[in-house]
Amino acid sequence: MRTRAFAQPAAWMRQYSGVAPMIEPPNSVLLVVGREEFTPPATFGGRSCVATNDCVAIGVMSVDDAPTFASFAAAAARADLIRLAEFTIETEGTVSIRDVYNREYEAIGLDPGSVLLTVWGDDEIEPCEILLEVRQY
Repeated sequence: MRTRAFAQPAAWMRQYSGVAPMIEPPNSVLLVVGREEFTPPATFGGRSCVATNDCVAIGVMSVDDAPTFASFAAAAARADLIRLAEFTIETEGTVSIRDVYNREYEAIGLDPGSVLLTVWGDDEIEPCEILLEVRQY
């Protein structure tokens, strides 16, 4: 297996403080997008996270059961979170958390190009807490 060298986290990233913004998406899917015109995955195929080259779809707990807490961080600083998936996505300079109706909940600025996005959650199937670790190439 080849390993890749990634740059250090950008200065804007904060260490995860344990307090993530509460999101109440209209359904049980959050999108993490790197472009304004993005292509969402067509299906989950039985997985909790799937991606295209510019969008990651994450299945989360239904808002009827609990709100979702989602945030960006430089690193997963908690041992109780599970690594759900890791993807490389293209960005125009912003990566944002959105719902399927394209409402933006949180965004971070980056240099345009590729980023490594690691999705951490508190449950493998229906997480209600998501931490998005972002590293720029």
